[in-house]
Amino acid sequence: MGLYFYLLLLLDLFIICLIFNNATFFSKYFGLSKKKADKTPVIGGLGIYIFLIIFNLSLLIFSKQNINFEQINILLLLTVVFIIGFIDDIYQISYTYRLLLIYLTLFVFLQFTDFYLIDYLYFESLNKTFLLDNLSIYITPFFILLLLNSLNMADGINGNSGLIIISYIILLFDKNLNLNTLILPTLLAIIIFLYFNLRNKIYLGDSGVYLLSVLVSLYTINKYNFLDIKLSCEEIFVIFLIPGIDMFRLFITRIKNNKNPFKGDLNHFHHILNKRFNLTQTIIIYLLLINWPNILLKMFEINILYLIFINIFMFIFIIYTLNKLEKLSK
Repeated sequence: MGLYFYLLLLLDLFIICLIFNNATFFSKYFGLSKKKADKTPVIGGLGIYIFLIIFNLSLLIFSKQNINFEQINILLLLTVVFIIGFIDDIYQISYTYRLLLIYLTLFVFLQFTDFYLIDYLYFESLNKTFLLDNLSIYITPFFILLLLNSLNMADGINGNSGLIIISYIILLFDKNLNLNTLILPTLLAIIIFLYFNLRNKIYLGDSGVYLLSVLVSLYTINKYNFLDIKLSCEEIFVIFLIPGIDMFRLFITRIKNNKNPFKGDLNHFHHILNKRFNLTQTIIIYLLLINWPNILLKMFEINILYLIFINIFMFIFIIYTLNKLEKLSK
């Protein structure tokens, strides 16, 4: 790469630290704060986006290889998704419009590259593969939206969403994947974000959650479609299980109580944990539930369905026990 690339990388690191360190100024300039009662700047997504763009433009400029149009398409996709989240952070647009805009953006993106289409569903427990054929163009954006929505719901306490995404990246990482030039600098950007976030200086915001969710989704599909890696639907399911099942629980509970399933509340898994434990303990419990079955899968040959059922049972048991203890303490 040479000296100029590393100088730009240092400049990139300086810029993201500058944005986060002067969060209040940028928050006032763009009108980015979480809500009236909480003036903490919601600029995590802005800093991470700028860092990724500068880093990848540096790669394109100083790489001796030909321009990678697939990478440019992904950067354009991430830009549009980031802008949708950024506008929402400022103006609080309807959740319906946000999801529809992101779905249409993903649908258009997939028209230009079929590499990130989910063409089949492979279930190792059944040893069967189901072809999606023409449905893949419609189902793939839907799967990405499921992850996006589950991570958005997990973004309610400092450090949680950032550390969840780091866990996902580590669990999914493979040195041969195309998107490593995006995913590795993302790790660095999230670590810098967490330094400020855990000190309650900044929040990630919808722009950051949407950006990172789509990037993790594409990375997962990249690995799923990679011919030398046999990744099953069950393995993907167990990685994303905890935020996903919590989203499902919240939807059922809200619908049962005649509430809008997309309207936020304080009944998320991390909120339930945080009522009983401090922030550090809450995050540790959350991350343990995400990581323990995946670590065991990598170390031993275990029936993955057992791990899924055990983890779901643990999730339900923890929620039931903590809710019961809260009622008894009143």
